[in-house]
Amino acid sequence: MRLWHLVILVAALAVGLTLLRDPIGRVFVIVLFTGVGELMFGLATLMALFQTVGAMGEAKAVVDHAGALAATGAVLCVGTAVMSGWLFVGAWCVLMFA
Repeated sequence: MRLWHLVILVAALAVGLTLLRDPIGRVFVIVLFTGVGELMFGLATLMALFQTVGAMGEAKAVVDHAGALAATGAVLCVGTAVMSGWLFVGAWCVLMFA
């Protein structure tokens, strides 16, 4: 870690703690982290979905197609559940801490 990393970290922490003092700032920080989390989970789900669709295209046997189809369904279900859960936690945090 270089010195400028430490300076940026301290500055970001100071801005974050300053925002957390006010209820509107708290809502902003919670919504920001919820949005960043949704973006990360959505991107990870999309990359996993591309892998499963690619596996479906590379499958030779019927069993391989069925496995790829099941994996695609699992990725869609798990991704939807994780993103919905993260959104629920963000909304709950807004209601509890704002």
